[in-house]
Amino acid sequence: MKISLANNYLKIFIISLLAIALDYIFILRNISSPPGWDQGYHLANVFKMYNIIDNPDLNLTSKISNILDVTNSYRGPLTYLCSSLFLKIFGKSYTTVFLSNNLFNFLCILSTYKICEFYNQKKVGIWSIIIFSFSPFIFIQRTDYLIDLSLTSFSMLFFAMLTFWFNCKKNFSHYSSISGITFGLLFLVKPTGIIIFTIPIILNFI
Repeated sequence: MKISLANNYLKIFIISLLAIALDYIFILRNISSPPGWDQGYHLANVFKMYNIIDNPDLNLTSKISNILDVTNSYRGPLTYLCSSLFLKIFGKSYTTVFLSNNLFNFLCILSTYKICEFYNQKKVGIWSIIIFSFSPFIFIQRTDYLIDLSLTSFSMLFFAMLTFWFNCKKNFSHYSSISGITFGLLFLVKPTGIIIFTIPIILNFI
């Protein structure tokens, strides 16, 4: 059982690497294409966030205040924060920004697998990950820079934590606290995104 489980996680890791390689090749061939208006808005916010984090003259309080002020729309700052930390590690460039979408892709496929594993449907989980990662629609989302993929990933994370909590037999479960935290993270990606959770919550109750 342990060997089989390890193999599944190895498969997830390999699928993630293949997705990154595919994205990298595509991005290098198309990096000169001008971004759309909405994408340009998001890219500007990522670099703005990166400059705040990388600024040595700002103390922690000022950085947090400026981070929260990066976006004044219904789009929350969490997507830009995750991508800017990715830039901090791998370098500041447009290519790196686009590749940072793989953070959200990995979070989404891991959450998907954990839900399938919970219901003892590991094969379904692996096939779901393959279909998701190499779907043309998701590929386009990963190689653009919008907030749809990050919203999907944190939605799946919240759904996973909610599923574990609702199905836990213990009187008190740490998944209750984790569910609250992940719900807050989802709110920081896009507050209106919480609307889509009426259906998963109802399904869990059923």
